[in-house]
Amino acid sequence: MTQVGYFESPVGLYEVTADNDGVTSIKLLGTTSAPTKNAPKGSMKGEHAGSPSSQHIENCIAWLDAYFSNSSSLGEVKLPALNTRGYENKPFCRKVWQILKDHVKAGDTVTYGELANMAGNPKGARAVGMAMKTNPIPIIIPCHRVVKSGGDLGNYSSYNGVATKKWLLQHENAIIKGN
Repeated sequence: MTQVGYFESPVGLYEVTADNDGVTSIKLLGTTSAPTKNAPKGSMKGEHAGSPSSQHIENCIAWLDAYFSNSSSLGEVKLPALNTRGYENKPFCRKVWQILKDHVKAGDTVTYGELANMAGNPKGARAVGMAMKTNPIPIIIPCHRVVKSGGDLGNYSSYNGVATKKWLLQHENAIIKGN
């Protein structure tokens, strides 16, 4: 059973979708106001209390709340289960997402080329870019932490594009070169 939850963040409203196996997507739907540091709020639509999908959404909303309120507390919040099974035909993407999630922590950045190298494909920077573009679970799979080799931010396919990416990196106190 698929469930949908919503989380209001300083950069806009996120829609979180989950099934019984985990979170399947996080989409930034947009915002009508400028990003702020206001405390975020979470809610669910079509709740089925106690179902695995609703628990995955609750865990995701708790994680997003910790990320946007006090990212230093993330270690104390359970990471929601993720379900990228819909991308089984994209093994390179899944590998890159796993490396990114596990090895590039808040406040750090990695270049497309470095990430390609970590994934065992030193010439795969463009393929990494496509993996970032198709990332179904941004923030938790932190594609905003991937930058160009010269230090420029590069693209960000979420709502408000590069402005959102820059906000997220500043929120994490990442060093942003050339921007």
